[in-house]
Amino acid sequence: MKSLEILVKRWKLESVRPFPPYGESIIRSTFLDAGIEASKDLIWLYGAFGGMDVPDDNLWRLWPLLEVAERVHEANAFGVLFSDYLLDSWAYRIKPNDTDTSAVYVDYYDVKDPLLVAHTLGEFFEKYVRNADELLNQPC
Repeated sequence: MKSLEILVKRWKLESVRPFPPYGESIIRSTFLDAGIEASKDLIWLYGAFGGMDVPDDNLWRLWPLLEVAERVHEANAFGVLFSDYLLDSWAYRIKPNDTDTSAVYVDYYDVKDPLLVAHTLGEFFEKYVRNADELLNQPC
């Protein structure tokens, strides 16, 4: 995911302090506890970047696995919560497509079903690099 590498460099300039990356076994067990099998792209993500303690300049934050684990009870048919926007005004869910990739959904915490925003994590981060505002501010 070249786009994630670009974002990691950008986040360092923004003074985002990443958590250390995780090993594959803890990534797999965290998501299994939430009822999903971690796909290769999800393992790659958390194996490269362990989450953020504060949001980036676009107000998006990748959660460390501890926060994912704390909210596994909120998993549903649209996946597991793994990040948020604007201090949890809404959140993003990850749902495996297969063993290689996972789709990303935005959950506005309303009565509507979460909306698909990217077919893969790679696509999510490509959109983020191109135009974070457009990605993060989807119409409700």
